[in-house]
Amino acid sequence: MSRVERFRKRKALLIELNSKPDIRLARSPSDLSEFLDSEVDHALIESQQKQSNEFFNNEYDLTVSKSDVRSYLDAVESRFTAQKYDALFESTRDVLIDQLLKPFELSRADIAKSDRDFSYNRSHYTCAASNAGGEGQSFESKRIKAKAEATNEHGQIQDANTGRYHDAAEMDWDHIKPIKNAHDEGGFMLSKVEKSSLGTDEDNLMFTHRSINRSKGAQTQEDFIEKSDNPNLDGRRTKPAHNRGEKAVGKYIPQDSTEKAAWVAKRGLGDGLKTGKSQGIQQALGVCISELISALFAEVKDCLANGFNPKDNDSWLESLKIRFKRVGKRVTSKWKLVLEAFGQGFLSGLISGVTTALLNLIVRTSKNMVRLIREGFMSLMKALQVLLFPPDGVTLKQAAHEASKLLATGVVTSGMILLGEHLANLLAAIPFSDTISVVLTGVLSGIGSLLVVYMLDKLDLFGVNYDEKHAFIQGEIEADFDKSYQSAEEIIRRMGIVEI
Repeated sequence: MSRVERFRKRKALLIELNSKPDIRLARSPSDLSEFLDSEVDHALIESQQKQSNEFFNNEYDLTVSKSDVRSYLDAVESRFTAQKYDALFESTRDVLIDQLLKPFELSRADIAKSDRDFSYNRSHYTCAASNAGGEGQSFESKRIKAKAEATNEHGQIQDANTGRYHDAAEMDWDHIKPIKNAHDEGGFMLSKVEKSSLGTDEDNLMFTHRSINRSKGAQTQEDFIEKSDNPNLDGRRTKPAHNRGEKAVGKYIPQDSTEKAAWVAKRGLGDGLKTGKSQGIQQALGVCISELISALFAEVKDCLANGFNPKDNDSWLESLKIRFKRVGKRVTSKWKLVLEAFGQGFLSGLISGVTTALLNLIVRTSKNMVRLIREGFMSLMKALQVLLFPPDGVTLKQAAHEASKLLATGVVTSGMILLGEHLANLLAAIPFSDTISVVLTGVLSGIGSLLVVYMLDKLDLFGVNYDEKHAFIQGEIEADFDKSYQSAEEIIRRMGIVEI
């Protein structure tokens, strides 16, 4: 009933009440005769007279002051704030869900373990391929063997850059194309076995004097020859060596820039598919666990309010079956949300995998940076979904408000990832430092997200909270008025003055 309709009904009721004469139905003759024959109850008369005098002599102040209005509105607003806080604290359940996903090895930390490390690490190229599940000796084992084979009867080895012979002890087995250079040109996308194969490929290795090797450093063979003023370098030897090194690395990494970009994108797609699968399952299980927790709490609440047995005649075991069946039905009814969550997680993992791989054509990123990008895409996907496809009844302003909170929590999570890396370094000497840093990071992420969401609600950039508070207060006032009005109608009905 609208306010206009309530007003009209109230006016009509008042008109009808004022038009009614104050008449009481007469009692029956027998009742009247019994009353006249009875003795006078002076105590009852005095009591009724006293109540009548008190009622008609009292003055009732029906005015409402500003302080009364403010006090009432403050009480209503506090109920609105309590509801907002309840919804706000539910955001911390993501931290709990992430911990519950650990047994499935699908927590954020577990997914991060499978992220590709794009940073350069020489040991990845010089270790034995057998350490990574492949076949092949380490760089050191091959170096010892190659040095023995290259040493002549005088204990000397010929320098591939100059053609001169030097004592074997003074010779280095040098990568013609430095593996750091090969890494930056695309080696960051190689598997551990492939990196080991590249780093120990003898087509990219040659013996040269240690002084030349030190001078060369991380330069390519071509750059070194062009800049060096060493008169002993023999161009007839250095140029073929350079071509040999480039060709050797080309067996693992495309040399053409266009082909290389396509190759990196393809491998990034593989990373994205793997990460997307894990992240999609993570998000889907997160929805299931969240709904399971809510359903279990609802059953516990129902037990406390209405008793354990849904039906009085059911046995304890049968009641338990009924409750678990209700929990299962509630969880399975969310299958659409589960599919949406999987798709969202899969797509963000896929995009972040390709994007991160292509980004490393320009600059190297660490594993934590990979996770930062993935979390960023996840937050962006959620925000875009809310903004572009808001639920029924949600306005554009409300969608923008919720999207801003999703993006903000994504930023907080990303910041906590960087903080977690710093904490891990600080706690490196402490037992279980990795576990401690992960737990602390998770707790801080939850608290940080809570505070950021609270601040955004307070700032109310889109005016959503103001509109919601206005609508809530108006609804509470109307509900209180309806309650009082129904109470007045009930009194009038019981008095039998008019028909209602």
